[in-house]
Formats: sequence, C-alpha cells, structure tokens
Amino acid sequence: MPELPEVEHLRRSLDPWIVGAEILSVLIRRRDVVHLAEQIEKTSRVVEESLGRMSRIVATHRHGKQLGIECSSGRAIIVQLGMTGGVLLERDAPLPLALQTHCHVVWTIQPKAPAAQPWKLHFRDPRRFGRITGHASMEQLRASWAQLGPDAITITTSALLGALERTSRPVKSALLDQTLIAGVGNIYADEALFFAKVNPLQVAREITRPQAGRLSQALRSILAHAVKRGGSTLRDYRDAFNKAGTAAQLHAVYGRAGQPCACCGHLLIGTRLQGRATVFCPCCQDLSTIPRALPR
Repeated sequence: MPELPEVEHLRRSLDPWIVGAEILSVLIRRRDVVHLAEQIEKTSRVVEESLGRMSRIVATHRHGKQLGIECSSGRAIIVQLGMTGGVLLERDAPLPLALQTHCHVVWTIQPKAPAAQPWKLHFRDPRRFGRITGHASMEQLRASWAQLGPDAITITTSALLGALERTSRPVKSALLDQTLIAGVGNIYADEALFFAKVNPLQVAREITRPQAGRLSQALRSILAHAVKRGGSTLRDYRDAFNKAGTAAQLHAVYGRAGQPCACCGHLLIGTRLQGRATVFCPCCQDLSTIPRALPR
C-alpha cells in the first residue's frame, strides 16, 4: 500500500504539470470510488463540479497518505490511493494499453500553456480500495485532515511521545494508526523502528523520551530519503509518469526475514503483529522489552 513517501513523490511529480491547469471535464466510470463530504443531492453535475469541473487547479497538498487538490472554485479534492491506486498524467500519447483498464475517474485538463492540447489525468485502481472525495472547501478538507495525527515526515519528539502515550498497544501498531501519526505504513514502520533500535513489540506508552527522539529522527530521515528515491515500488506503485520508485533497494529489514542483519549479522526475525508482517533484529532491537510489551 502506498505510504507517505509514495504519495508525496506522486504529488511532486504532478505539481509542475497540473497547477494552473483548468479542469474541462470529469468522466466518472465507477461511481462507487467517488464520495462527497457534504450531504447534498448527488446529481451528475453536482458530483462533477465537486471534483473540480470548470475550475482551475490552484495547488496540491498532502497530509499523511492523502493527496489534496485545491480548486479555484473554492472546492477541494482528496485522493486516497488505497492498496493499488495511482494517478497517471496522459500528455502527448495515450496511456499504454496495460494501463487503460481500471481508470475509474478521468479529468480532462487544459494546461497553462495556451497552445497546448488538453491532457488527461487518470485515477487508476485495479482493486478499488482507493477513493476520491469531493469537499465543499479547503476548510472542510482541513477539518477532515484534523482527524488524523501529525504528519510523520515532520513529527517532533514531543508530538510523537504525545501520540504514543495514548495507547498500550505495541509501538508498531501505534505507528500504523493514522489517527495517532499520519503517513506511516508497514514498510516504513519496520524501517524506522530498526534504525531507532526500538523493538516493535514494546508498549507504545512506555517508550522513553530518548527512544522517541531516535524514532522521530528515524521517521523524518527515512521518509524524506524515500521521497527522493521516488518511494518504494514492491509491485503496483508508480508515479504520475508510470515510473517505479527505488527506495525498496535500501530497505534494511522490511521483507528480509531470515536474512542477516546489515548491522550485526544476526538473522532477522519475521513475525505477525495484529495481522501485519513484522521484521526486526533480535540483537539491534533489544528483545528484553518484549515481556513488558505483549498485549494486555
């Protein structure tokens, strides 16, 4: 599932091409992936206007794993990629045949250059766990985002401690809770905990300030570096131009259960924590924390 780095890289790859463009039309091929935040009559015209028809794209935003598009009409759109979703920009040539299926929403946009031909922006999602939500205003969008935790790429030690002290779940489970910390998924939770030398089974509210300091720094550093590498492409994720990310080449623990730890040489342990595959080093991430950390 795309996490913060993949969504932020997608935003950055789209931004220079779509900001300032006018949305000429919106084609909705699957109505079940489109939602409106306001309780109004959902006619075709209303839904299309909620998704930006006949307005300009003013800016793009992101919080956690969610992409925001701000329109000149005052409306705003949230794009959630789910497990297999993506946004692809079609400019001078049609999308490859393999990508033309599962395009559930298509925006036709007129770019800023007056002589340019219209382009198309495709929301593609084979498994349909993603969604597009139209908001009446940026204030409404921000209110939606206020229900999420602080953004992980800028999280401070104090903010992290404040989030973790609210739960007695294992710290990895807390990192995956978007209402506590926004943007972290299974990949980067494993990676950040490893580099912070924190065991994933330690009770979240028992994390010390020094541990939280290492963990917040690891989150900021790992996420920022992954953004620069275009995110982690394990199978489905691509950016706006169908390019894969290369951050997976640097994963220290995720997906490496049974292989030697790059730091100490011990074999990495793979387990499942609340249904999620979890990998850690029994030497670098002190196992002595586990007896206190098991769910109570």
